[in-house]
Amino acid sequence: MTAPGCRPDIPMPLILRTKIFLFLFLVLSGKTALAGDAPESSSPVTVTDNGNQIVMENGIVSLTFAKKAGDVSSIKYWVNGREVELGDGQAAMYFDANLGGSVKPDYFRPLSQSGTHFDIVQSGPDSGEVAAVSEPTPHFPFHTEVHWILPRATPGFYVYVIYRHGPGMAAASLSQSRTVIKGVPGPRIFTHHMVDDQRKGPFPTGKIVGTVQDATFRYADGTIYTKYNNSAFIADELVYGMAGNGTGIWMILPGREYINGGPLRQELTVHMDNVLLWMFQGTHFGANAITLKAGQKWTQFYGPAFVYFNQGTTTDALWQDARIRAVSEEIRWPYDFVNNPDYPLSRGTVIGQIKLSHGDSAKGAWAVLAPPGTKDWCQSSGGYTFWTRTDESGHFVIPKVRPGSYTLFVSGANQFVDYRADGVRVGPGKITDLGTLTWKPVTHGRTLWQIGVADRSTGEFKNGDDVRHYDNFIRYAREFPDDITFTIGKSEAARDWNFAQWGWYNKTPYWTIRFDEPKTLSGRATLTIGVCSSSDRRLEVKANGRELGVLKLPKTGTAAYRSGGQDSEYHVYTLPFNANWLKVGTNEITLGIEGAVPFANPDEARPARIGTVMYDAIRLEVQD
Repeated sequence: MTAPGCRPDIPMPLILRTKIFLFLFLVLSGKTALAGDAPESSSPVTVTDNGNQIVMENGIVSLTFAKKAGDVSSIKYWVNGREVELGDGQAAMYFDANLGGSVKPDYFRPLSQSGTHFDIVQSGPDSGEVAAVSEPTPHFPFHTEVHWILPRATPGFYVYVIYRHGPGMAAASLSQSRTVIKGVPGPRIFTHHMVDDQRKGPFPTGKIVGTVQDATFRYADGTIYTKYNNSAFIADELVYGMAGNGTGIWMILPGREYINGGPLRQELTVHMDNVLLWMFQGTHFGANAITLKAGQKWTQFYGPAFVYFNQGTTTDALWQDARIRAVSEEIRWPYDFVNNPDYPLSRGTVIGQIKLSHGDSAKGAWAVLAPPGTKDWCQSSGGYTFWTRTDESGHFVIPKVRPGSYTLFVSGANQFVDYRADGVRVGPGKITDLGTLTWKPVTHGRTLWQIGVADRSTGEFKNGDDVRHYDNFIRYAREFPDDITFTIGKSEAARDWNFAQWGWYNKTPYWTIRFDEPKTLSGRATLTIGVCSSSDRRLEVKANGRELGVLKLPKTGTAAYRSGGQDSEYHVYTLPFNANWLKVGTNEITLGIEGAVPFANPDEARPARIGTVMYDAIRLEVQD
């Protein structure tokens, strides 16, 4: 089997291959768990304009569009032979945007402004399509289109958004844009959120007794719930949703090329009050806004996303079925039923092999195609991004790429500085073979030691693979009562180095790295520090009590207090110093957050205020 867009002699990407095999295994083994449960209908799709509203239905799903409000006022689904309202009874699904800065209101609904018109693009019998169009205004200078597509005999619908900016339109910075589905309140239908196999628990139902921070609440039983616990990486954000009482509603994102920031971008998914989100543009965790000059020509096609409904006996059965459907949708991407010049169906494939010049393996690195001229792929915005992981030999295959020009990045493989190649051209139906690419590592001499792996992640450190908790800063105080003293050759990163250094401390206001040096050194030594996240603090770095430098760390995002282990913004710092500052015997490097304070009552402080540094990796080298 070959992936769409790949010739038979080119292996499909490992991620896609794994998903296809999972899909086939679950289907062939009968583990769909829902056979015979899902509603079936051969009814033709009908689209009816009733004056103030439009109703589109296919015998399984029914959508009602309120023209004046500019939203989907009702989402109904046939459950056990009857039509059930899944929305909140007011605005079941709406679309909004945030221009950031001082523009008010913060969340603006373009489709609610006067002049917006709803059009019936297709009225059946095999498919229905409704489009809402809003013209630019001084407040929101974008031509906006939102399309909903309901195919025949399908338990779900598709939605996509197009933004256009051009002559006569004011300058703008598009910070955030999304669609929001507000499910029926309370536990009558939806009782659980589902983000991945680890996060598929019940929504909180107790009494809220206090607000901890934005969208973060303390309940009467002492637990704290925050919507940020359900954040996910774009690379993993294929399917998520809500389920309960035999019914599920799911957001499936089969293609995520349009989302700013690439695979390591993190976004919200689903949260309390039965809210299901499609965040197709955002700046959470330090991602970039789209900034346009007055009159600048720009178009972006977002989606389609697929809103899927299912029925089953348990929430786990609903989740497994949604995963299967998500993989089948991903295989179908790009969708041939979308007829729009901004959504090309004929696409290209980029292949190549990356090799590190010093012979180390590049296995598992990200190969990323970003918009041309991008400086940092994690900060890309206003274009399209495609990615995959390299295999054991450094080969990569990136299929289904929109025709155009790109900058290729390869990131990870224990390198602080990414490989970059500009001018990668992709043609429709073509294979762009980049051949063997040589990645020359940036080094500063012989490595004496290193903590962590340079890959823009804290995942290899203590708790770094379990960060979706509000109380990360409290866990540190409990698990490291003596703070961090890491001894090279004895300590282990996964056990002895916490994923985040907080501006609270127990005994010492700094972390210590100890190492033995058997001989006298001369020449220049260099300490390289990769930082995944920081929060506007200064970091004092010393070697045996002598200052190597004070790093002025910016606020890179919100990972510290929004249940994250890294931000999109990444920085590398190099501190050269005289190697003879290191002595024969035991040496110490210390890392101290300026202004750190003793650990306080967690109820009297907030992680946003105490400061944080999350290290990617730290390496000490010397030029003998």
